[in-house]
Amino acid sequence: MKQLDLHGIKHSEVKKILDQFLWENMKKNQKEVSIITGISDQMKRVVKECVDDYNMSYQEDFLNPGKIIIKLV
Repeated sequence: MKQLDLHGIKHSEVKKILDQFLWENMKKNQKEVSIITGISDQMKRVVKECVDDYNMSYQEDFLNPGKIIIKLV
């Protein structure tokens, strides 16, 4: 599973980076990807809003609350 780590990324830059990451992985027919958000509620909110724009489903990793799994199909 491909992974994007957002540590050190400004909240204002996340949408652009995440859009590009999701698009690249959809073109490669990946079924799901993971996003490392850390424990920042604001970062999680930004990621979830972006994923909602795509109408994709996601869930926080049960064992790692700083990780969001996104289903691309």
